[in-house]
Amino acid sequence: MFNVFLLQWKRLMKRPFLILMFTGLTFLFVFFMGGIQMTTSVEVPVYSNNLTNDEFSEWVDRLNKEEAMVFEETDYETAEEDIRMNNIPFALEIDEENYRFLVGHESENLQAVDQHVHQVFSEYNRLEEVREEFPRNDIEVEEFIEVEESAGDGLDRAYTEFQLTVLIGMVFYFSIFTILFLQINLLGEKRTGTWDRLIMSPLKKTQIYLGNLFHYFLVGLLQIILSFFILTNMLGIDVGTNYLPMIAIVLSFTFTIVSLGIFLISVVPSPQSLQVVIPLIATSMAMLGGAFWSIDLVENRFILFLGELMPLKHAIQSMIDVIINGYTLTDILQPVGILLLMGTLFMGIGINLMERSTQA
Repeated sequence: MFNVFLLQWKRLMKRPFLILMFTGLTFLFVFFMGGIQMTTSVEVPVYSNNLTNDEFSEWVDRLNKEEAMVFEETDYETAEEDIRMNNIPFALEIDEENYRFLVGHESENLQAVDQHVHQVFSEYNRLEEVREEFPRNDIEVEEFIEVEESAGDGLDRAYTEFQLTVLIGMVFYFSIFTILFLQINLLGEKRTGTWDRLIMSPLKKTQIYLGNLFHYFLVGLLQIILSFFILTNMLGIDVGTNYLPMIAIVLSFTFTIVSLGIFLISVVPSPQSLQVVIPLIATSMAMLGGAFWSIDLVENRFILFLGELMPLKHAIQSMIDVIINGYTLTDILQPVGILLLMGTLFMGIGINLMERSTQA
């Protein structure tokens, strides 16, 4: 086992371009997709067709008490034109007792803005009801409990989840490419007869399989851990100290991808065909699993069902739950179990098919 493992590492050291390229692409995509969203404030155009100028200004001041959001005065024509030209995703229209959004396209900020505006209007309407019941009394609002919001609340939480989705998704996505492309060598050995000569050697089959599998597993694991460590420090993303469940997720995900590679080797006839299949498989998994965008934005039930079949979906979602929601090892037993089950099925079917082809 150790001799096979060492041989694979020597090959990798002679040609490290593959792992360096995909690690570099990980950094590039994370910076491009996640770095541009580092701002923690959102600008919201707001207009009114019925309020006077003074009333409108008072409402804008009330809305701007939330530091993470900036409400800017505009008019309906300007807002409609900006939405039509795709300059802004949405605008806010306010009346004396109600509000509505003029939406051009979906935005991850819309829900957080809606919650804030709804809270402001609810507080104002309650105060007006009290003033109507006690018209001769001066109503003053005092804060008896001061609530300190953390980065996990409101708009900051949405940005944190977005950055984590990009970071985790891209790291896992490109690790799939590294692991699967390295395993092309195994298929090449089968085609040239090298694999058959290894099987006929004094080495046991178990040692040959374990030596190769442990090599691919360790390469993928090192790439994931190194990418996480460098990117979280460079982007200033706090992933907390809940390392045990995160390690369990990374280990189970890497095992699943290595097993998937064994399955693909057993069913794809040639290295050239596998080079075509790998990008299709990896990109499809990333799109359905939520590596490129949050899976919460998808409403189609069939797409959501397909996402449940993707290892990436379970790995990304469980990592986010651990980092943001503080999930423990017990809380992530289900996604880890699903990943291990997928890996076991891929590995079992793949090795069985490889053995049949070798015997044939």
